[in-house]
Amino acid sequence: MRIKAILIIIAIGIILYPLATPSKKEYAIIKIEEGDNLNIISRKLKGARIIQDRIGFKLMVVTFKKSTSLSYGWYKFKIYEDPREVMKSLLKGKRLTVKIVIPEGLKINETINAFRRHKDTDINTVKLDSLTKDTSFIKKLGINKRTLEGYLFPDTYIFYKGEKAENIIKKMVSSLYAILKPSQKIKIKSMNFDAYEIITIASMIEREAMIDREKPIIASVIYNRLEKNMPLQIDATILYALGRHKRKVLYKDLRVKSPYNTYRNRGLPPGPIASPGFQSIVSALHPSRTNYLFYVATGKGDHIFSKTYEEHIKAKKKVRGRY
Repeated sequence: MRIKAILIIIAIGIILYPLATPSKKEYAIIKIEEGDNLNIISRKLKGARIIQDRIGFKLMVVTFKKSTSLSYGWYKFKIYEDPREVMKSLLKGKRLTVKIVIPEGLKINETINAFRRHKDTDINTVKLDSLTKDTSFIKKLGINKRTLEGYLFPDTYIFYKGEKAENIIKKMVSSLYAILKPSQKIKIKSMNFDAYEIITIASMIEREAMIDREKPIIASVIYNRLEKNMPLQIDATILYALGRHKRKVLYKDLRVKSPYNTYRNRGLPPGPIASPGFQSIVSALHPSRTNYLFYVATGKGDHIFSKTYEEHIKAKKKVRGRY
């Protein structure tokens, strides 16, 4: 026993006093896979010149009874880092992180593409995509829908490099739940809406409005038309039904056969057409009090709002330069 203790002390002594003194600016990046045992981890650390003595490092970890507590993921260490600091970082999971910006108003496929464009994330985008359509996984999130369209909240996220797809989606959905609870019931004017319907309305606001100050007004138009049982006639839903972006919606596009065609179908579309941002959700929850039933885009980013069809026609003519 005394000999074994002496060997352990010698091994620890070796790794605590590295033989080389590299430049402080030299670093190595290493990936510890989930399931890697101490043998594999120490071999990777040695191969990346993070530690000098693989056996000594193993003995140190075992001595502290931490061999099963090392976390997987991407790490950045100095060349020939202090072995104690290496062990501490692996125990605390001080992994490398990546920043990903998810813009407002993206559809699911566009959100997945945003992750794909960040090639340094080491995130499994194939798995990420499949989970957005996995009904059993979606149900575990408290959502009884076929897809997560509308639920991937747009924001600036800090994820671990190589983060699991499941954790990414949970974080994005949780960010939405921080604003709107999944079981929430909301009364607006004389109508009652659940959280899914609010997200659907917010998604239309997101795609229709280019400036935040108009979002509550566009929300009021949507609610006013719903209350009067008028078709919403939202161009953004036509584009969603067509499955592609167009600079201008044509009259022939309005004939597309789809439950998302709000020119042919009254009421709300079956679900969200994009992921709405914070301002659009707030606008859906707190619309302006107006009598507007129509709006037309000026081509400059804003809209002209009208109370009657006659006023709306005049506004359209004005935009088209017929005055």
